[in-house]
Amino acid sequence: MKIQDYGQDVVLLNEEMLSERAKMSGNLIGACNKLLKRAKEIDNINLLGYSYYYVADAYYLLSTDYRKFNTNLLKAIEYLQTCGDNEHLARCYNLLGIDALNHGNPELALDFFLSGLKYCEAIDKNSSIPGFLKFNIGQIYYDNGEIKQALGYIRSAYRDIRKNKKDSLYYRNLLYCYCFQADCYIILDKKDSVEKCLQGIEQLEQADGVNLDLFQDLPVLDIKMRGYHYLGEMELYEKYSDMLSYQLQNNKFPLDSMEDIYVVCRFFMKVGRYGEVKRIIKNSERSLKELNIPNLAKGHAKLRIEFYEKMKETKEKNQALLDYYNASLEQEKESIVNYKFFMNIRNRLSSIEKENIMLIKQAETDPLTGLGNRYGLNKYADKAFEEAYAGQYSLAVEILDVDNFKLYNDTYGHQVGDLCLKKISEVISNLCTVRKSVHAYRYGGDEFVLIYENMNDEEIMECATSLRDQVASLKFDSRRYPSGPVVTISQGIRNSVPSETNKLWDYMYAADNALYDVKEHKKGEVVLLHKAIISQKSLDEAQHS
Repeated sequence: MKIQDYGQDVVLLNEEMLSERAKMSGNLIGACNKLLKRAKEIDNINLLGYSYYYVADAYYLLSTDYRKFNTNLLKAIEYLQTCGDNEHLARCYNLLGIDALNHGNPELALDFFLSGLKYCEAIDKNSSIPGFLKFNIGQIYYDNGEIKQALGYIRSAYRDIRKNKKDSLYYRNLLYCYCFQADCYIILDKKDSVEKCLQGIEQLEQADGVNLDLFQDLPVLDIKMRGYHYLGEMELYEKYSDMLSYQLQNNKFPLDSMEDIYVVCRFFMKVGRYGEVKRIIKNSERSLKELNIPNLAKGHAKLRIEFYEKMKETKEKNQALLDYYNASLEQEKESIVNYKFFMNIRNRLSSIEKENIMLIKQAETDPLTGLGNRYGLNKYADKAFEEAYAGQYSLAVEILDVDNFKLYNDTYGHQVGDLCLKKISEVISNLCTVRKSVHAYRYGGDEFVLIYENMNDEEIMECATSLRDQVASLKFDSRRYPSGPVVTISQGIRNSVPSETNKLWDYMYAADNALYDVKEHKKGEVVLLHKAIISQKSLDEAQHS
């Protein structure tokens, strides 16, 4: 979709929204809602799907209001599926996958991420969206201890993300790639690689136009802290660990930060900073209560069990064990609800997708003959010419005209004329079924266009003359006027390897002129040419049958 198509007011609202998103500003949700309000006033499904997606994304990035995130994401998916916006559908599937991960469903999350990648097949090859999906697939491998596989996905994600510098979160996404890679290299004990990743983060911080607040994000401070500790650079370690500790003891955190908090606390326990861990555990309970997600509560309880075990605090440990048990029960219940919820999404999307496929098919099909229509022809021809040029193989275009059809139609009436066209269409359709490289369309009235892919002259002439002979042998209604008009077909064809600039019109021009000359000289013939411009000489040189 092009935002410019919706007017200057929408362009300005969109620019405001993207600007707030790039800054991860507290005003982002408000800016998204202003765009959504305008989309509702315009009542355009493309803009509504786009706006609902960014509202959902804003709640995911900044808020603990899971219900609003979920509601807006579902609305976005329904609108985007209906209008066929594959780019933002892929983004929605990315968020669905993250949501499933947060609820402890990695299998379901992987399915959503892979579905998102499938939608990416139909979008701009320079899009960074596949990078987001691969990043999160890497996270699943990481969580399962498959560090080398995780690293492979994150490297691929980095390459995809770098393709689109215009993305409002470009620097944030690159930064997180560096952080993830550094984490993997720490586990794989590759000091040089860890050092390069940290250098990459420092260089990114010096980039023009980068939002410096990004470098205060929890995952960035965390990897700097652990990375410099791993490298033995204790002064830098102390700097970033103190910054991180202050944040975790005093701030509230959104949905996607909880697992990072648990990682930091375990590291602090490892290096003996127990007092800070106790305060962080207490502070993070505020965000957990607002999120009310059993899987995250279970992770928090597990952290407390480990902590109080080290502290020899039996009473607190027993309470954490009880909380872990209760959270596990709640997660089991929630898992059933979530699977039903996600399956409902699947069913709704499947239904919409089937309906869209049917509508597309209807839009590309001639209702009388069942062949493709002019719209379908133009759509297919663009692809056919591009592939023929790339592969340097022949492409032929035939224009087929029903001889004496107007007289036949006037003589017997429109209903009989329609039956005549249907019978001829069946012969054409049967040829396409037998020869998969032949594609047919009703161009209008009694004209049909056939495209022959990667066939030589002899093969094309065999098909064309077979069509002519089969139509000539059809039994048409002539009871009322036994000596009435005889129905045959005339065919003009151009066959050659396309040049880079050749399009359907070039070939149809030659085929149509050949057809005109055929009808002028003798109806019911087939002429195949290799040249774009018809002349008497080229007609004489052409193949006749």
